[in-house]
Amino acid sequence: MKQAYNAADLAAGDPTSAEFSQRLAKLPLAYQPGTTWDYSYSTDILGRVVEVVSGQSLYQFEKARLFDPLGMKDTTYYVPEPARQPRIAEPLPSDRSFGVGADLNDPRTVRKFESGGGGLVSTASDYARFLQMLLNGGTLDGTRYLGPRTLALMTTDHSNAGAGIAPGPLYLPGPGYGFGLGFAVRRNDGEAPYPSGGGEYNWGGAGGTYMWVDPKNEMFVVLMLQSPKYRTHYRSLARNMVYAAVLK
Repeated sequence: MKQAYNAADLAAGDPTSAEFSQRLAKLPLAYQPGTTWDYSYSTDILGRVVEVVSGQSLYQFEKARLFDPLGMKDTTYYVPEPARQPRIAEPLPSDRSFGVGADLNDPRTVRKFESGGGGLVSTASDYARFLQMLLNGGTLDGTRYLGPRTLALMTTDHSNAGAGIAPGPLYLPGPGYGFGLGFAVRRNDGEAPYPSGGGEYNWGGAGGTYMWVDPKNEMFVVLMLQSPKYRTHYRSLARNMVYAAVLK
């Protein structure tokens, strides 16, 4: 199955989201639906569903519904404007590879594909506004963006053993965590090797960006890091340093 995916070369020729989804639809699934958590293109397909339902590109929809209303003025997929390009943070030249032949993309080069699962560029302040909205229960500056039940559904573990879903061989949420709708969700205060409490949720990007929201401690953290090689080390270090500084 993995050989079939490699041979398909899904990103060849700068496909649109529609073309990418059509190519993907011709390939087999790794597991039967609802049986195994596996890192996949599932959220990219959800992004395409948003395009079909809304009649807009994914970025147009995100910009109208979230980025502009939240004041996230620097959040986009690509940065073609020369005046903004000096602000792009770069990893060291020897630290651009994710492994398996995949390297960090150059956001200066505009491509057709807008990923539902990743690829946005942003700033710490933009990302912080999004996370503050989540921590507030779906509101920011007096405006509601997510209903409380929607947010609760997003941050509830849907991958526990009781639901019959097994962790795959590369279970990125890690010990003590399940998976909600887009987040790793901590199941309880124990098991996971981090000092946060149950209900904390997080996710990270392949380039190093990392966030977590901890409702019990009324806090969120965003780590803007460009280091595929050392991202797991610095994420763990950041967690320990942050919680070591929390006194209550």
